[in-house]
Amino acid sequence: MSPALASRGDNSALALNRFVEARLAESSDELRAASVIYAESLKEQPYNELLAGKAYVNAVEIGDFDLALIAVQAMELRGKADPEMPLFPFSEAFARRDWTSANRAIVELEALKNFAFMAPFLEAWLATARGRNFAAVLAQAKTNTTGKYYLDEQLILNLLASGKESEALALLTGVIDSNESRMAPVRMLAAQHFWAKNEPETARRILIKSSSGPEQRLLQQIDTGQKKGVAQKVNASIGLAFFFQRLSTDLAVQKAPFLAQVLSQVSVRVADKSDYAHLMLGRAYVGMDNHDLAVREFSRIGMESPYYLVALSSQIISLVTIADSDQAIARIDFAIAGNPDSPELYILKGQVLQAQKSNRAAVTAFEDAIALAEKLERPDSLMASYWLALGGAQEQAGIWPAGLQSLQKANQLLPNSPTILNYLGYAQLERRENQKAAIDAIKQAHELRSTSPAITDSLGWAYYITGEHERAVTYLESALSGQPQDPTINEHLGDAYWTVGRLYEARYAWKSAQLFAEGDDVDRLAAKIDLGLQPDLIAP
Repeated sequence: MSPALASRGDNSALALNRFVEARLAESSDELRAASVIYAESLKEQPYNELLAGKAYVNAVEIGDFDLALIAVQAMELRGKADPEMPLFPFSEAFARRDWTSANRAIVELEALKNFAFMAPFLEAWLATARGRNFAAVLAQAKTNTTGKYYLDEQLILNLLASGKESEALALLTGVIDSNESRMAPVRMLAAQHFWAKNEPETARRILIKSSSGPEQRLLQQIDTGQKKGVAQKVNASIGLAFFFQRLSTDLAVQKAPFLAQVLSQVSVRVADKSDYAHLMLGRAYVGMDNHDLAVREFSRIGMESPYYLVALSSQIISLVTIADSDQAIARIDFAIAGNPDSPELYILKGQVLQAQKSNRAAVTAFEDAIALAEKLERPDSLMASYWLALGGAQEQAGIWPAGLQSLQKANQLLPNSPTILNYLGYAQLERRENQKAAIDAIKQAHELRSTSPAITDSLGWAYYITGEHERAVTYLESALSGQPQDPTINEHLGDAYWTVGRLYEARYAWKSAQLFAEGDDVDRLAAKIDLGLQPDLIAP
């Protein structure tokens, strides 16, 4: 064998070995170690399509933008790029203000077709970034059905970034009046823009309805004159990043979490100081069940940000999901130390304590939240949710009838809430007290939200307790069709089946309930499966 052939064979064998090593690292969930191997291997084998493809997926999963970019470049050299891949070189070029390379990436994106509808928007942001007229190129988005969906908000942001505030405000009027939740981030960006331009009244007018938590927080910050971490003019980077963030959110809804993560990562590349960009990337990681990376992104959002409470709440949920409740409590306590008058933080703490089954401690946290919220004169609808949280914690801690009084207070503040009515009725029904009032509350809840499996289960169980067993079966079967793995619904249905003589189906339902039951419920279900339904084994 010639030396040249021998060398080529050695390189191939080495590449294969390194590939296997990387895959083994991935199989052991050592994704960082795998990314190091992929990066080193791609330097040695830049034309290796298999290696580049695996490196790309790994890089996106762990948030390694640089490795993803190298892998994309390798795939493009082989003519094997996936439709979304040009977004990596585009965002890198945009961040470096390399307009030639950015345009080249757009051409590649259009050639791969799937994301070609993005081209007018990307070209418009290139024009805006260079101080040129964006209108003609952005108008091309009207010819594409998908593009038209994003056109209005992108036009508003381009106008703001181009200094054409009066034209942007004319378009924002409809966004403000409609008060759609989807447009809340657009209102936020516009309000922050005018706050940065020392136009607080314009910013307040944009936030006049303040339907979302971040909008309410931003309005409070403007009223107190806070600018650090709040005031921010819309520029080309912020506007482009928002386009990517919007697509990421929509892809996540369409059950495309990998692509959602790609769009979130390129948004951070072009606007790495944007709190909203890090919030969206964190949510994309959650969509991929990568809670460690999600916590990292959420924690990048500082206390001064309008998105701080949303980010903290998301961070805590991820920590609880990965069974790190102690760290969750520690982070909340740290936040409370910096914001001692924030009822939302005490609510968050109470929710984590409940997840830990520390219901008495949760009661204290919820009581603190209510006391602070009442001083701040928070709206009845919000106070109702706080009293519901307190009543639920008291009920679970066995603090009764104080729990009943809290639930009644929640119902007084928000009398037509299906959730409150259902909890109020069921908590009394479990204790076999005030049965008429309890059943009336549950019936009212069902009239308001008949599609809810939980409420339908409550009504079915109410009929069972009052002796209308066949009717109970009808409602409980309906509830089970909506939530087939719920242990409570399965147990209720099993008890109802047994009572009407459907013994085989009763045991099947109890066995299904046993699969997901916890604590004393497991023993009670086991006894029923063995002995059948006895008076002392009826579900609470």
